[in-house]
Amino acid sequence: MIELNSLYPIRDCDFEEIDSLVVVFYLNKKPSFIEKIFFKKQLNKPYKIDLDEIGSFIWHLCDGKINVEEIIKTAQSHFNEKIEPAEQRVHLFVNQMNKNHLIRLYEKK
Repeated sequence: MIELNSLYPIRDCDFEEIDSLVVVFYLNKKPSFIEKIFFKKQLNKPYKIDLDEIGSFIWHLCDGKINVEEIIKTAQSHFNEKIEPAEQRVHLFVNQMNKNHLIRLYEKK
């Protein structure tokens, strides 16, 4: 089993930066039957996800150049105790972003 800390996250969706905070654009690729009926007009419009200061910082580090373990260390160094428990917070962020197809995780060979 591959450990999350050894994987390299890379962004996989559009985003913009507003006042140093990131806004991620998420398109629901698998709408439910109810969504298709009642929200037809909105289906092609992306959802906007506003990231906080820590989420925005981690988002910028998800460039495929460093692994999750290095992201944790960099975030700890930058935010000190504000991000503690750092490993759990970074793991939660990376897992959520991956689950929603906003980032991809890969391992370097």
